Amino acid sequence: FDLADRLFQNIGSSWKSASRDNLQDVRELIPEFFYLPEFLENSNSFDLGVKQDGNSVHDVVLPPWAKGDPRRFVRINRQALESEHVSKNLHKWIDLVFGYKQRGREAIKSLNMFVHVTYEGTVDINSIVDPIQRESIIAQIQNFGITPSRLERKPFPSKNVLKPMKDMKSIDFTVLPMLEPMTPPFCIVGCPHVVHMRVVMDDVCKVGMTGQTESAVGDMCLSKGQLVGVGKTCALLPSVKKYYRFGGSNNGISVHVGIASARNWEVNRVLTIHDDMHRAPITAIQPSRDAQWLITGCMDSTVRVWKYKNNHMELQATLCGHDGGKITCVAISTTFGAIITGADDGTVLMWDLRTLSFLRELDHATNIDTRAMPTSVESVSLNDKTGDVLVLVDSKMTIFDINGNLVAAMSSRDTFSAKDRPCCAITTDCPEWMEYGVVAITGHKDGAVLMWCINRDKNELFMRHIIEPKVHECAITCLKIDGKRQDTLLCGDTSGKMSMCKTIQLETLGQKDLATILGEC
Repeated sequence: FDLADRLFQNIGSSWKSASRDNLQDVRELIPEFFYLPEFLENSNSFDLGVKQDGNSVHDVVLPPWAKGDPRRFVRINRQALESEHVSKNLHKWIDLVFGYKQRGREAIKSLNMFVHVTYEGTVDINSIVDPIQRESIIAQIQNFGITPSRLERKPFPSKNVLKPMKDMKSIDFTVLPMLEPMTPPFCIVGCPHVVHMRVVMDDVCKVGMTGQTESAVGDMCLSKGQLVGVGKTCALLPSVKKYYRFGGSNNGISVHVGIASARNWEVNRVLTIHDDMHRAPITAIQPSRDAQWLITGCMDSTVRVWKYKNNHMELQATLCGHDGGKITCVAISTTFGAIITGADDGTVLMWDLRTLSFLRELDHATNIDTRAMPTSVESVSLNDKTGDVLVLVDSKMTIFDINGNLVAAMSSRDTFSAKDRPCCAITTDCPEWMEYGVVAITGHKDGAVLMWCINRDKNELFMRHIIEPKVHECAITCLKIDGKRQDTLLCGDTSGKMSMCKTIQLETLGQKDLATILGEC
């Protein structure tokens, strides 16, 4: 740590110093300003010292518009970075740092001059004989940094800000493909504030049903444009065209052919069997997206972490933390190195995939009567873009960040009866700064499928869209998201029926429907 008065401690004073008061202050924003609010908080209560004015250094002081909330500050800062104004003017900064205004007359005109030893190629350290001078120059470079390599000697062009709407009645379809990366999940490309889904396909689940007492769908994926589903006690491995099956008396799993290929053309054929993976029947499993990891939950409340390699299951760890409750659901993210487990006693635990150790319990029951009987955890899900964790217990959905802080919860106004309550849920990969994006989807007992957004100012989830017409008439048991930009939703129910819904595309609409959508933009 540095002296208290020299530490970064106040956004406002740092801005004034770098932009007006101190010509030697050339600080710029590090990437954390746009995605990591935790770096602005002294959450570990470190003693950072006392300034000369007698005030202690603690959390970073934020601008008034952040309302004391680091998450609000980072979210709005990121929205500003992605705004039209910044897009139009960002090339001016590139000219100063990497371009033609870095050196020479243009640099002088722009007041963009620095100590000569910080420029690339101006000093050959190895040729300096005097050790004192050499150490002095090295110290100068280490303390004040060096200018980056100059990439261009002529002005950078400004970014072409694309706008799909020519006027209120027509749209430029040629720009739509370029707008896809900036469109939130399940929102319409060209009208990012609007969500409209269309059912495009339905089918019946047939894979992994042998020996299953019910017809419920357990997992789904798309293969060459076709729906592929497996039974309730199965989990798909789309990347290797296989599926796991669990719940048998062997306290283990079996690996089957899930999607026909030239090598394995017989669907459902058993490839390998792995016995005695637990001391009791397995009740929940979740493979990682790359199929290298497998998390299994057991009737005896234990969780085990496996690596699937060369047709062998290698035990990595046994995780104990649920106090006697049957494991009902698990989730894994290799991106964030996190495992989430839920049990029928209502506990939700987070584990570190890298160290295979306990991290924290997620407290979703803040407004629930502690004297009431514990309610089973229905679903857990991880956002691979932000690390946010979705938890569904009874009919209440809650979202936490990767550090266990509450992000949003359902409003007390969102009440459901036993006939239409949510029975499964999944989170999208929507970034937190995309305020209009769908962050969660719930499947309900009556077959309804609802899409949810977050009111970040109130930390509340609110219902954004209901998929209609309703295809399913019984409880939804499986929800999966597909598509590069997450615009495809796969649904399965207890009867074995599967459906696929897609976000509508403006270029496929007729004039009447297009006019209706444009009216909502």
